Amino acid sequence: MRGPDKLPAVTVKKIDGRTLRFQHRRPELLAAATEYVLDNGIHDLSLRPVAQALGVSHATLIRHFDTKDALLVEILDSIRTDFEQRLLSEEIRRVDSAADLLRAAWRHLCRPREQRQFLILFELVATAARTPDHPASRLVTDWLTVIERELVRYHWPAETTSRTATFILAQIRGLQLDLITTGDHTRVDEAFETTVELLTGG
Repeated sequence: MRGPDKLPAVTVKKIDGRTLRFQHRRPELLAAATEYVLDNGIHDLSLRPVAQALGVSHATLIRHFDTKDALLVEILDSIRTDFEQRLLSEEIRRVDSAADLLRAAWRHLCRPREQRQFLILFELVATAARTPDHPASRLVTDWLTVIERELVRYHWPAETTSRTATFILAQIRGLQLDLITTGDHTRVDEAFETTVELLTGG
């Protein structure tokens, strides 16, 4: 009697236990990495210290994010997305005019926790200026999109939306640089109020 045909050999790819452990936790890893970068900056940033701080292996971060630059791109996206969500929150949306929206957004951005993103921005500026394709270049274009959308929501004239968004972004970043450097809240807040008045007439 003939025995059963021998089944073809099946190649089974071995799955690393750490990969399996974190396969559904990529968002958590990204959130933790974002907090790490916001707290520690990007000077000499490398994946090994990030992995150590997150309590995972260097290989785990590589599996999820490939490279340091790829991780940085996702971190910048995460920072922008988080601000957009807060911009949509009841706390900020509870206003009746573009002027009040600007004031509410400014107050939010002046909180120490939120100011960390500007420290990252200022670290990236020199690098982006020397390397146009650096991920930091998106810190301008992505944020302009957010501001333009809000101006449209408040029926800002279409023909001036782009330049107004550029002006607002420049004012916020310039005044944040001043505030972080000097700590002079009163003077900087008054300067931002002047910006609001110039744009909206009050």
